Amino acid sequence: MNIAHLSSLARINPPAAETAIDQVEAQSGVRWPEAYRALLRCANGIRFDNGLVMYPLDDVIERNQTLEVGDYAPAYLAIGDDSGGRAVMLSLVSGTVFLVDMGSMDPDAMAPVSQSLPSWIAAGCLLKAG
Repeated sequence: MNIAHLSSLARINPPAAETAIDQVEAQSGVRWPEAYRALLRCANGIRFDNGLVMYPLDDVIERNQTLEVGDYAPAYLAIGDDSGGRAVMLSLVSGTVFLVDMGSMDPDAMAPVSQSLPSWIAAGCLLKAG
């Protein structure tokens, strides 16, 4: 996955080690889409100038537990947030990227922002739901 074009928009952390990705994925109890694993191999977290945060591995489990994703949206993984009350959710089934109010976590309230993580990354991680 190519994320070089994001460097003008964000602070990109160094890549995560494959073993660390495997460990945190195992702790999550769900299989992550390969596209998400590929992103982590490029950057273990990204902080955008507009407030968007893509969680580093150290935060993924905690954020998903805090947001009770497993209880309310078990087919999804919270992979980031907009620093304004909306979580960036990744469908574990389709790979679609969504935004949802962190107080809801209702899949019916999720607004799609991209059909896939790679296409969302390629488009500069736009937050506008469409």
